[in-house]
Amino acid sequence: MTSFYIENTKNFMAGLLKSDMFDSFEVRSFIATTFTTFEIHCDYNKDFFTDVIEEEREKRKICLWKDIKHYAFDIIKGNKLPKSIKVVFSANDELRKSVYENSSAMFMNVIFDDGELKVITGFSTKEFTLDKSGEYEWDSYVENFLKNNNIIIRK
Repeated sequence: MTSFYIENTKNFMAGLLKSDMFDSFEVRSFIATTFTTFEIHCDYNKDFFTDVIEEEREKRKICLWKDIKHYAFDIIKGNKLPKSIKVVFSANDELRKSVYENSSAMFMNVIFDDGELKVITGFSTKEFTLDKSGEYEWDSYVENFLKNNNIIIRK
């Protein structure tokens, strides 16, 4: 687990809400506090769809960020900064397997609170192990992902 403090909050938030930077990540939850607290649980409700469900969506249990980011944007836009935001992203199966085969989950928690923005990684394996190489690989992936998207970080 590593914490990255985001130095260029404006660029990060533009990437989060207005670009496709995070679109391929699964999103487990979104919580934002403005005049009230909004919470989105991101499990697909397949019963909602009456038309033919896309094959990609049919395989998923969790929404992708591209599915809900416009709702998130609508919640937090306005003249005042939100009090807090928390987005829990997870690596999709393809990314998870490419980073570390024995992983069960890889998380990227985006937390804005008290005017500070940070990203905190999380990692778990399918079986208990003292080997931390998968965790280090995920931390490195997230760090490179942020840097490659022109996000200035400090640890």
